[in-house]
Amino acid sequence: MMASRLYHMRDLKAEVAKLKAENSRLSEKLSTLEAHFDMALLAAEDLRSLTEGEKMLVVDGWNLILGSKREASSREDLCQAVQSRIDSGEYKKAWVVFDGSKENVKVSGSLRLSYTGGDGEHRADKFICDYIRMAKYLAIDSRVDVWTNDKDFLKTVDRIKNRI
Repeated sequence: MMASRLYHMRDLKAEVAKLKAENSRLSEKLSTLEAHFDMALLAAEDLRSLTEGEKMLVVDGWNLILGSKREASSREDLCQAVQSRIDSGEYKKAWVVFDGSKENVKVSGSLRLSYTGGDGEHRADKFICDYIRMAKYLAIDSRVDVWTNDKDFLKTVDRIKNRI
């Protein structure tokens, strides 16, 4: 009888450990979602503040640094390239989005740099697509350009923008 209680106690401890890990994972996911929502609201305000003819550039960060057709050798190089496009007047604002395990955002003038947080593949792509959908719902998606060399991702962006 003692042995069965001991086994039951081990099973319960294992279950508690499993539930603690799941709780921790879900808490982190909730935190990431809350941060995404906050970032999206701020970026939506950025987009709404643009006047007729002004545009925002949204950049798929790691794709342009690590992809097959590299546009920059580092985050700093990429941010400089994006800042040059702002300085030239081509874009009023820009948002560089990177996948990253910890959500983070930094704003410097008209340039926003953010990390998605969370885990899984293509988080930046999904985040950018959600942003394009939001802009489409507000009928201001024409103010957003996406810079990436990922052809499949660009097709998805085009589908979102051209949906009726």
